[in-house]
Amino acid sequence: MAVTVHARHQRILLPQRHQVPSVAAKQCHSRRASGKTTFNGRGLGLFVDNGSLRWSMAQWLENKAQVDVQAPLETCWALWEDRERIPIWMPWIKSVKVVESDPRMSRWTLATHQFGRDWEFSWLARNLPPVKNNKIHWVSERGSASLGIEIQNRGQIKFVRKSPESCNITLIISYEVPDVLVPFANALTPLVEGIIQKDMERFREYVASQATEKATAA
Repeated sequence: MAVTVHARHQRILLPQRHQVPSVAAKQCHSRRASGKTTFNGRGLGLFVDNGSLRWSMAQWLENKAQVDVQAPLETCWALWEDRERIPIWMPWIKSVKVVESDPRMSRWTLATHQFGRDWEFSWLARNLPPVKNNKIHWVSERGSASLGIEIQNRGQIKFVRKSPESCNITLIISYEVPDVLVPFANALTPLVEGIIQKDMERFREYVASQATEKATAA
């Protein structure tokens, strides 16, 4: 029943063409209003890719958590497949709204209070073809983030049947970190791991509460 968490780095080198001049580094700034921090501007080491600003050198930081759940795999699959329910057990995700014109797309909004400030931003995610009762996965859409620069991210949920009434679920969340911010990202890793661990525990509790409510109603 224990939750285990792992993290590893994958270094990638992105194309160096269309570099943003170094003077752009001076244009990078944060804006604070009503206790909320948002971002605008450009930073050193950015390049233009299909109209979006991306880092020229970056790493992918991957965080993984898994948990055993005493419920049929199909039950857990259905809950994760309903994307708009995800904030129930992942409260740092303020909302997930499926795009009516294209059900493969959804708008994710993150909201959290860290370092004495409220942080909020959103992005579009595109669901990739699922593997029924095995894997649900998605990737962020370029140019859809509410920040002034692109922060690529991707995620997947893997399901393994342990018995007719239990399964193992693994959550993997990855995001692209520019080299210049790697030390800061490394410092945040324990925070991210702790958040994901609590999310998985919360999901297990939610599934148990749903089963109890169903039994009581019967």
